[in-house]
Amino acid sequence: MHEALSRALFEEEVNQFRPELFESRGWTFFSRTYPILDVGFSARDGARLRLRLVCDDWNDLPPSVEFYDWEGQPRSSIERDPAGVFNNSAHPITRKPFVCMKGVREYHTHSSHLSDKWDAIKNDKRFSLGGILTQLWHAWKDIHQ
Repeated sequence: MHEALSRALFEEEVNQFRPELFESRGWTFFSRTYPILDVGFSARDGARLRLRLVCDDWNDLPPSVEFYDWEGQPRSSIERDPAGVFNNSAHPITRKPFVCMKGVREYHTHSSHLSDKWDAIKNDKRFSLGGILTQLWHAWKDIHQ
């Protein structure tokens, strides 16, 4: 995808984010500058998770999700959720823990899910940037709230 178009789609979605919704969920945005969407989740039990969505070629490609600690250092492991969205195994391409969920690049590039095509779902609102963040938050919330 042409970078200018990708940037415009990214900015259009990010500009629609409602701060009051994210505040009520305990979300902190560290960066919302194309192509990075860097967000932290805070739970009532004090737990925190920081995710960096790398959205180059949005939305020809789904975002890649990386795990960080609150200070911005990469994490080498992640707590598993009951649904298995947060996978502590090494992804065959990145060799890092990954998100195993439709709408995330690591899912769609994993050998187990190559038949689940991003193109088939990329225009569904559930797989907008806000929709993907919401799904990730729900999976994480199942561990901490």
